[in-house]
Formats: sequence, C-alpha cells, structure tokens
Amino acid sequence: MITPRSPHDINALLAHWARVDDEAGRTATARRQHVLQASGRAVEEYEFHEMPNDWVHRDWMRPVRFIYRNIPRALRMQMKKRLVK
Repeated sequence: MITPRSPHDINALLAHWARVDDEAGRTATARRQHVLQASGRAVEEYEFHEMPNDWVHRDWMRPVRFIYRNIPRALRMQMKKRLVK
C-alpha cells in the first residue's frame, strides 16, 4: 500500500524541482546568448505576434460559431463555397 507523503516532504520536493527548473532556465538563457553573440546577431527577447485568424476565437464570435455549427452540413458547405470565391 502506498502511504501519502507528508506536507513537509511535498514542499521540499516542490522547492527542489523549482531550483532545478530555475537552473535549467538560466543554463538555456546563457547558451542562447552565447550562440547569438558568436553568430553576430543581437540578443533580443522573443515576441509573440497575434495570428491572422485569432479574431475567430474572440468572445463576440461565439454566437456566430454556434449558429454556423448547428446549421445543416449541406448548407454549411454551400456557404463555404460561396464565401471562398
């Protein structure tokens, strides 16, 4: 039978894995900076850009998506054919 761990053991494990994760992050950052500097490129932070179709997932589109998904498939296919042209 497996005995549950004490809260002290769990906190110690969480602290250990947080230290391991921080060390891995620092190592990866240092490696990336070294590679970029060796190649002559500037070290810059990565920027996440909004995808062109992200508007489809906004809240105001929920009713439109609901209606579209619940109309008959044949009608949806006809709409797609018309809208693509």
